Parts: sequence; structure tokens; C-alpha cells
Amino acid sequence: MAVLLDQAWVKVQAKTFTKWLNNKLTARNVQVNDIVTDLSDGVILIHLLEILSQESLGRYAARPKLRVQRFENVNIALDFIKSRKIQLTNIGAEDIVDGNRKIVLGLIWTLILRFTISDINDQGLSAREGLLLWCQRKTACYDEVEVRDFSGSWNDGLAFCALLDIHRPDLIDFDNLDKSDHRGNMQLAFDIASKEIGIPDLLDVEDVCDVAKPDERSLMTYIAYWFHAFSQMERVENAGRRVEKFVSTMNGAWEMQNNFERRMRALLDQIAQQNKAWEVAEFDGTYADAKGQSVRFTQYKAKEKRQWVAEKSDLAGLLGNIKTKLNTYRLRPYEPPADLSLEALDIAWNELMQAEQSRSQVINNTIRDIKNHLRRTFADKANDFALALKTIGVSISGLEGDVEDQLEHTNQIS
Repeated sequence: MAVLLDQAWVKVQAKTFTKWLNNKLTARNVQVNDIVTDLSDGVILIHLLEILSQESLGRYAARPKLRVQRFENVNIALDFIKSRKIQLTNIGAEDIVDGNRKIVLGLIWTLILRFTISDINDQGLSAREGLLLWCQRKTACYDEVEVRDFSGSWNDGLAFCALLDIHRPDLIDFDNLDKSDHRGNMQLAFDIASKEIGIPDLLDVEDVCDVAKPDERSLMTYIAYWFHAFSQMERVENAGRRVEKFVSTMNGAWEMQNNFERRMRALLDQIAQQNKAWEVAEFDGTYADAKGQSVRFTQYKAKEKRQWVAEKSDLAGLLGNIKTKLNTYRLRPYEPPADLSLEALDIAWNELMQAEQSRSQVINNTIRDIKNHLRRTFADKANDFALALKTIGVSISGLEGDVEDQLEHTNQIS
């Protein structure tokens, strides 16, 4: 029984690792049919290492005919692996050249760990624990899924379906799956992963569903592709969100700048119009007109001026917010046009205050002058009337004769 199990995992690993190799070797247009014999001359192994490391391994025998050339090629590959501080335990060139299947599979697994799985880590965990934790976190909200390991937790296909659903719910309807159809769920997940996500078909359904304990190394190799595919998708989505946020920030800053300039221009225009109105204002000399202009001036201070004071303060705050926002996102600073700057507003405001003071003085002086004129006019008329009255009184007091003569004389005086 143990021999059969041993043969089973060797067979599954050989198939899975061969597919992994071919996926990596696509760039060199090289195909592996038998993982043991095809790697025995070291050529494909060197190709693989150059692809994985993106480095050249130097000169080697591209078409080795002799056993010694094969040894040299394999040693070049093994020496390079060791130079990357990758530990090789009981793996020698002779094992590869002579086709020791388990040693060859062990070597490929070491490379998979180093170049495909080792960068998967979470909270300082090992690659295996980090990958397992990722799977557990992604499937935690699915009651039917419990990922405990890289073996029996996967043979009903639901864990794969859950990973698809959590990342791409548009591709699979997890709730309506027949949870008892293990092979159907597995095949569905594999097909979607391959066709829609671009994950290579490293495993077959029977490699996972038809065995009590699927091969852990094969599953880890395959699931690592899922991790990288969805992690890349998340990075793209995050980058997209960052771009969207940046565009939104830029649009927001642009709108704030336009709003600032529009409101500043309107306020400056209103101030200029008010100054002009006061400059050309005239009085008709009547008290009613002067009093009316005084009332309108009081209304201006209670309404327009208060609104402008608030707007002046709001504009200073708005410009400060614009500069803070741009500085926060390290964008180019904004300075409003010189004629729309806070300095220009301060100058216009000072001119308004001077014009306001002058206007107040003109109104007060005009009202005072009109009142003084009215007083003088009234006094003159009162004096004339008093003099006339006195004259009449004197005349009346000097009347003589009978009543008829006095009445006639009085009529003549009036």
C-alpha cells in the first residue's frame, strides 16, 4: 500500500512539475515531455534558471554529446543555485544526469519554493504558512469551506470556487453550486481559472478529487499561481483606485481654484462698483434726499458690508485649503493671478474703507449743512416776522380817533 501511495505522489508531482516547467520555458520555445530524461543533460535546467533569475549562467554545452559535458552543464546549474543561497540537500550532478526521479522532483520543488512561493509571506510566517493563511483569510466567510492544509481541504472543489467568488464574483455563482458535485465544482473552478484568469492547468481533477490525500507540493505549486494572479489583480485594482483618487483630487483642486477665482472676481467687482457709485453720488440739496442717502448707507453697512466681510474671510480659508490639499498630495502649488490674489483684495478693501469713511463724512456734513441752512432760513424769517409784528404793534398803540378811523388805519397797516 505504501508503495502504491509513493508511486501516486511521484506521478502527480512529475505531471504537475512538468506543466510548471513548460509554463516557465515558453519564453525559450522549449518543451519538456519527460521531466527526468529531458533535464538530464543540464541544458533545460540552465534555461530554466536563466528565466527564473533573469541572469545569464555563462557558457555551457548547448548540445552535449558526452556524459562529461552533461555533468559540466548540471554542475553549472547547481553551482548557480548554491550561489543564490539555496540549500541543496543530497542533490548532486550524478543524480540529475542518471535520472533519479525523486531527486529531480526534489530539485524542481526547491526551485518552485525559491522562485514561486518564497515571496509569499504574511506576518513573518514561512512561505507555506503565509500561503495557507492567505487561503484561510480569503475563504473565511464561506461556511462550507474550511482550509486546514494543502491536501484534503481541497478535494471537494469548494475552496477553489470560493477563491474565485471572493475575487471575481462575476465569473461564478457560488451560492447556487451543487456542493455535493465535487468533480463538477473542481472542473468548473479549473476551467474558469484557466480561461478567465490565465492560471495554467497544472492539475487535473482526478489529482485532487479522486484521492484521499492530494499531493501537498503539487497543490501548493498550483495554488501559488492563484495567489500571484489575484494579488496582481488586487495591485492593479489598488493602482486604479489610486489613479481614480488622484484624478478626483486633481479635479477637486481644479474646481476649488476655479471657485476661488470666480468668487474673488465677483467680490472685487462689487467693491469697485460700490466705490464708483459713491464717487458719482450727488445731493439735490434737500433734507429728504440727504436723509435717504444716509439710510441707504446704514443699510449697506448692515447688509452688503457684512456679506463682503464674510466672503473675504471665506476666500482666505478656501485658498488655504487649496494649498494644503495640493501640498498633501505633493502637487504643484497654486498661486492665484496677481489681480485675484489676497493682496489685491486687501488693497481693494483698504480703498473701500477709505471711500466708506469719506462717504460717511460727506453724508454727515451734508445733513449738518442742510440743517444749519434750514436753521438760518427759519431764523431770518422769524426775525422778519417779529419785526413786522413789532411794527404793527407800535402802529396800533398809536391809534387815535373814533373806532371807525382806527379800523381803517389798521387795514392800511396790514
